[in-house]
Amino acid sequence: MRRLENYVRKYGPEFGPILYHALQSQAAHAGVSARLRRKIDVLTGKVPASPRTRRVVDTLPLFPEEPSAAEPAEIAAIGA
Repeated sequence: MRRLENYVRKYGPEFGPILYHALQSQAAHAGVSARLRRKIDVLTGKVPASPRTRRVVDTLPLFPEEPSAAEPAEIAAIGA
């Protein structure tokens, strides 16, 4: 996230706040425009509404199961 302090430090106290607020307004306007464009497309039948789904990310377990007795021998064979 852009911070006002970073803009003031980089562009000075006169122009930093102006640039910061201009970019924030531009980003907000772009987000609203995209949402409205999708709504209009769905209502007019141009694009079917896509279901909102969450992405499922495969992750490793935080605490894996205890290794079996055969695993150390297999690991040693690989390293040799």
